[in-house]
Amino acid sequence: MGYPIQLKQAVLKKVLQENKPHYEVASELGVGRSTIGKWLKEHKQNGSKKLKSKEKRPKDWTAEERISAIIKTGCLNAEDRTAWCRKNGIFIHNLDQWKKDAISAMIPKENKEQIEEHKNLKKEISALKKDLSRKDKALAETAALLILKKKAQEIWGEPEDD
Repeated sequence: MGYPIQLKQAVLKKVLQENKPHYEVASELGVGRSTIGKWLKEHKQNGSKKLKSKEKRPKDWTAEERISAIIKTGCLNAEDRTAWCRKNGIFIHNLDQWKKDAISAMIPKENKEQIEEHKNLKKEISALKKDLSRKDKALAETAALLILKKKAQEIWGEPEDD
């Protein structure tokens, strides 16, 4: 995110009026020396009125600003909504995502916990069904082997022990 204009003005004041060196101001305020140099060059070319502040990115919007944007654009048609987004430096998909986030945040916590518990129970049931199926197959195989053993004994008699 860009630096606020107030910080830029404070840096320029210290460098220009208080005659502090770049490196001292940079370490004092946590701003890069090259950034301060860029601001000074910009100030000399355009004056203090033209200091640029980078536009706010969509992820920098506060929750209140997001809700306000959703409300303002809720009744607009697609064309007006696009124009509003362009004017404010965001995209329509940002508004849509913010709306989804706001709706999901409105679900009471109990319901979220119940939904999570429901998912966990489904997973547990699925695991138990798989385990039961595996054990059923093993039991059927064991029963088949016992029947074959009995039939073999009937046909050939008891095995002789040496």
